[in-house]
Amino acid sequence: MSSPLNDDAVPPPKPAAMLAQGGDDIFPVVQAARCIGLTVPPACMNDVTANAALLQGYADLLNGLVLPDTCEPAGEYIP
Repeated sequence: MSSPLNDDAVPPPKPAAMLAQGGDDIFPVVQAARCIGLTVPPACMNDVTANAALLQGYADLLNGLVLPDTCEPAGEYIP
């Protein structure tokens, strides 16, 4: 099983304009929506699918960030 933590480079998220509209990308969105009791109207499906793919790209970037064991935790944030 491949993991972004083991990859040397994780590609950046694709902009929504570059994502394929419809097709194979829709099925996982429908499955996830069913799991949490949501229905996505057909008119919104392409936009929801594009947003889910964009968010997955950002999650892959974060998961691909490897920090050394010697990295100190962040200090308290004070705005």
